[in-house]
Amino acid sequence: MSMDVTGSHETEDSAMADTQCRNCDSFVTPQFARVFGNNRNEVYGCFECMTATEVKKGRANNPEEAERAREELRR
Repeated sequence: MSMDVTGSHETEDSAMADTQCRNCDSFVTPQFARVFGNNRNEVYGCFECMTATEVKKGRANNPEEAERAREELRR
């Protein structure tokens, strides 16, 4: 008996989310996306466009929260 597993592969968009910051398009590792991203491993801030403190506080996994953190940094 053979199984079709083609439906279980990631789409191109979700693969991109694993390796790119959605804010600045900088490379992030899949591990970074898994730890600091949301449940779909999407990262909206990285060490290139946010401070390490803000990323570690969890502000990189939500687009609105990440934008707020960047605004605060610009002040």
